[in-house]
Amino acid sequence: MRIIFLPIDERFCTREYFLIFAKASGLNILTPPKELLGSKKIPADTNALKDWLLGNSQEGDNLILSLDTLIHGGLIPSRINLLQKPTINERLKILNTLKRKRTVIYLSSTITRIPTYNSSDEEPDYWEYYGEALSNLSKDFAKYLESQDKPQNLSYKNALPKFMEEHKNKYQEIPEWMIKDFFWRRERNYNIIQETVKLVDNRTVDFLNITLDDNSPGSLSVYESKQHQKLVNQLGLNEKISIHPGADETSLTLLSRLLCSMFKCSPSFELFYTHPESILLIPPYEGYPLKSSVETHIEAAGGRIEQKGDILLLLNNSSDYSSYDITFQDTLAVSEEAYETILERIKKEDKIIGIADIKYGNGSDKRLVEKLLENHLDWLKINYSGWNTVSNTLGTVILHSIIQYFAQKNYLKLDAKELLKIQTIFFLEHWGYQAVVRQQLREDSAQKGCNIWTLMPAEKWAEEYTRAKLLPFKEVIEKNMKKRWKMEVFFPWHRSFEVGINLSP
Repeated sequence: MRIIFLPIDERFCTREYFLIFAKASGLNILTPPKELLGSKKIPADTNALKDWLLGNSQEGDNLILSLDTLIHGGLIPSRINLLQKPTINERLKILNTLKRKRTVIYLSSTITRIPTYNSSDEEPDYWEYYGEALSNLSKDFAKYLESQDKPQNLSYKNALPKFMEEHKNKYQEIPEWMIKDFFWRRERNYNIIQETVKLVDNRTVDFLNITLDDNSPGSLSVYESKQHQKLVNQLGLNEKISIHPGADETSLTLLSRLLCSMFKCSPSFELFYTHPESILLIPPYEGYPLKSSVETHIEAAGGRIEQKGDILLLLNNSSDYSSYDITFQDTLAVSEEAYETILERIKKEDKIIGIADIKYGNGSDKRLVEKLLENHLDWLKINYSGWNTVSNTLGTVILHSIIQYFAQKNYLKLDAKELLKIQTIFFLEHWGYQAVVRQQLREDSAQKGCNIWTLMPAEKWAEEYTRAKLLPFKEVIEKNMKKRWKMEVFFPWHRSFEVGINLSP
């Protein structure tokens, strides 16, 4: 079996995570060279990618593809370009061509995010000045649409004039052309996904993973997702389409599902929440309650939930989200007893355990990781992740757990070195970098002309700085793993938010 992989963009977390997991699983993977992918706002050459896909795919291949890359050349270009319908329809035709080759197509697509803050770093230029206002407008518009009970084939250009007439005083400071552009982009994204759902219905696409990129309760993204779900329900496609929060982890979810399909096995997950009383709260960057997100991620990955499951999914969740950002954790009281309870639960289990550290956003619960690494745990049967959003972490831990489970059943022959390498990277990145070093880097790099959005004035210095700061964390991890690595650090998008960590023997 061969898998052809087209990522959502070129970042370490969206490309290398997948490739290392695949190598650890002994899978035969073919992916375009990194040079064919884009660079943040610079789109990939979609014609070159089309030629690569058609030239390399063959009958029987399993394709894990990002629709955002196929059409737009990447995640960020999907938010900011001006592609028109004829171009989009032409680019969609490649899916029919690939299907005629008798391939299996697993596809991901994102519902475009609506950031609640002013910044054009990943958005159209006007988001720098009117982002927050447009986000507020979109939430009011979502409430308006809900009250109108529009069908799934909604048209913003028809509904918007009446809404704006009723709210003209509230949003009169936003230039009209920006409002028109914003809603044009949203309707375009909406229509693309509607057409893609129909490709599942006509059996061109075998499975579709629709993720809501950074979203929030009551947002237009959530409203649109509900309309897509209506079409999915109408066509009876709930077994072939999943709609849930997330984005960067989407290819990992598709790999999980492909493995489950390949082995005709649906692993069961037993859930253990550190704060079960809080599972109906909605985490930041998500528009659905935690309980719902966990369930849909497991189902999308090909798994199921049981009281006594094959795999223990241990969720280190928040009791509330008032202090969710990673920068708050040093100000909060720590309960050693709570961490001891987690360790006791881990030690008493004789099954695969996935630890989803979702207590804070954008990084690890430092004390949890310290406790884990103080103990000598079997990282071929236990795994940990705690990065960015709840959904990013869930998709990662679920795949990691399913790989370990299939290896335990002898369905996969693990490359233990690669699996320990990806776990080492997760500790270095999620704990060492995201939870600690990133804040230090941002403070010290400001003196060299850098800011939160760019390290370009001193990027080489930033790489060496970060590498040096990570060495103490690396030493602790290596002592626990009983394995040493050479480490290189780089910044995929030349800013401090995300980091790439290459490990070699």
